[in-house]
Amino acid sequence: MKLAVLITCHNRKEKTKKCLQNLFEQELPERASMDVFLCDDGSSDGTSEMVNQEFPMVHLISGTGNLYWNGGMRLAWEKALENGSFDFFLWLNDDTFLYKGAITSIVNSYSILEKPGIISAACCDPLTKKYTYGGHGDPSPIFPNGKLQKLKFINGNFVLVPKEIVQKIGVLSTAYTQNLGDFDYGLRAQKAGFNCYLTEEYLGECEYNQGEDWANSQLKLGKRWKIAHSIKGLNMREFIHFKTFHEGKIVGFKSTVDTYLKLLAPKQYVQVRNFLKKKVLKSL
Repeated sequence: MKLAVLITCHNRKEKTKKCLQNLFEQELPERASMDVFLCDDGSSDGTSEMVNQEFPMVHLISGTGNLYWNGGMRLAWEKALENGSFDFFLWLNDDTFLYKGAITSIVNSYSILEKPGIISAACCDPLTKKYTYGGHGDPSPIFPNGKLQKLKFINGNFVLVPKEIVQKIGVLSTAYTQNLGDFDYGLRAQKAGFNCYLTEEYLGECEYNQGEDWANSQLKLGKRWKIAHSIKGLNMREFIHFKTFHEGKIVGFKSTVDTYLKLLAPKQYVQVRNFLKKKVLKSL
């Protein structure tokens, strides 16, 4: 069994170092081998030098500095495919700390499946041990309960993708830069006939990354507008593409109108929405 681990990073040398140390301490399944493909997306903090010196076995790929998560992971994935034939591809975020035996556990979870599918690992906060990442239904997060559970949306923190899915749908889409690439990949896999699952238990830790809220009425319109259109914010253009691609043109148009109304007048938007909800409930 050949595993390709895919990582991307940017100016987080200590986190990346800790991630790699943790990764190489993992016990692998029997008769398994692991190659690591790391895209350093233009770091200026000495990340590449550290990797070359301390982890020479890593396949280090240089990014442009403008790839962000989705672009960096896609480049690492493409390089892995050029490098050889792998049975599984493991996405790993450099801020995710894997528990002992995590790789073996996620492979064991996969072995339960009757046909190829994606396994997304549940992750918790390092202090509170409460759920942070893994995946969602529609729309709520799903928590590990000792059994594999189907997901609609996957989080890309620690994910196992078998070669059969890659052969069918390819790698991460070029339509996304930072966010939504993981959601999109899981949905495309499902459309192609593959299911996505959450692991039975927590396999690692990752703090929840809370970005700025583009609909926060306490912020000035200019600030909200900037967040809504920024790469690490909502990224309006890519968000609308996501909604249109997966839910159709009508939903895409509705999402555009709703989002701009909420962006321009967040308080009034919520008030009107709540009023209409009450009217609908009363009519039932």
